Amino acid sequence: MERLTTYEAAWLAGGAERAALAIFVALAVDGRLEVAHRRQRIKVVRTESTYPVEAAALELVPESGLAVPDFLRRIAASPAVADLGAAVLAKGQLRFLRRLSPTYRDLIKHPGTGVRRVAVLGVPGIEDERLREMLAHPLPPMPKIDPMNPVRDNTIDGTIGPSEGTWTGGQP
Repeated sequence: MERLTTYEAAWLAGGAERAALAIFVALAVDGRLEVAHRRQRIKVVRTESTYPVEAAALELVPESGLAVPDFLRRIAASPAVADLGAAVLAKGQLRFLRRLSPTYRDLIKHPGTGVRRVAVLGVPGIEDERLREMLAHPLPPMPKIDPMNPVRDNTIDGTIGPSEGTWTGGQP
């Protein structure tokens, strides 16, 4: 059996989502992505890449930037990550039987360092504290507003409905 690359190990350990996480961390730690930690947004700084999945991930980010959860979702759904799964299968590893695999057990016993550690352990394996905290506690999604019936908060106490004593158009 051939040795697994870092991204293939991530796919074996946690599927497409773990592979996306490992790709994101590799690009962020290497300085190819600029990460705004408070806003949880990224922008591409440098476009060079070693692996095809890295190049595909960098192409997903528009010039205006992208939210980290959206970036991770797009990477996980990309054909490049699906190709990782095919490469792992070609090397004789089956994801649904991974716990029986000596390769998987060896990865868990010896996760390594850097991105390889992230590939095996996920978010807890990230060495950069700010990056680990950002991924462990993502921002809540923005609320969806119906353009035909927008909700406006014109009340003093912050409730959405009319406050006491407000005339609502009916009989007083």
